[in-house]
Amino acid sequence: MGAPPFPSRTYDPRDFELSQMAPWVRALRAFGARLGIQGTPFAVNGVLRRRLYARRHKLWEYAAAVACLYADGERRLRILDFGGAATLPVYFFASRGCEVSCLDIDAALCEATNRAAVRHRWKLRAAPVDLLDSEPSPGMRGPFDAVISASVLEHLPKNQQAKAVARLAALLRPAGVLVMTFDFGADAPQPCAVRSVEEVERLVVASGLAWMGGQPFHDTGARFALDRRHPDRKFTFGAVFLERGA
Repeated sequence: MGAPPFPSRTYDPRDFELSQMAPWVRALRAFGARLGIQGTPFAVNGVLRRRLYARRHKLWEYAAAVACLYADGERRLRILDFGGAATLPVYFFASRGCEVSCLDIDAALCEATNRAAVRHRWKLRAAPVDLLDSEPSPGMRGPFDAVISASVLEHLPKNQQAKAVARLAALLRPAGVLVMTFDFGADAPQPCAVRSVEEVERLVVASGLAWMGGQPFHDTGARFALDRRHPDRKFTFGAVFLERGA
């Protein structure tokens, strides 16, 4: 199912110009503005408020997932989002007819997600479940066509990250896809950020999944001031595209 818009690697601003990415960046921007005009708030970095856009590097994360899952054309997929309640990609997929489930430990964001689902008549539901401590309810255990997660991994304890990735992978159907992004680099401000290519490779081994396209993760070496709260800390984002065997 699908194909990644670029191989698993770190953030490159030139990705916005890729033919696989550009249309979805525009679509996400337009959708975010429409939500703002309609009065539906969405969350960025856990902060829920009415807004008209997401910052450029967040759009990179979101568009990468959309481009991957829709590489063969739009379909009504069954998708699980991990840790992204009330975020733009969750709403975007739901607005296009996908059945979306979201697991997030933030009960308030889950409530906001479910309110938006009722308002817009989306096939979307969120539950405040800690995947590390408990199993999701039977209706949210899959199998899913895809699992997506944007900048959540670095908020989990280091010794729990592999467990989380393995549990997410287990919820995929055969040939299902996992798209995951995360803070990356030695100077990334989150204490549990992924620091090296070797860490990424260990997480992929724990997942039991294969690299889409057969290409392992590559660090371009570029670093950026991506966090306004830490303007002196230069780091980047990583994206991995994985698939389960048929």
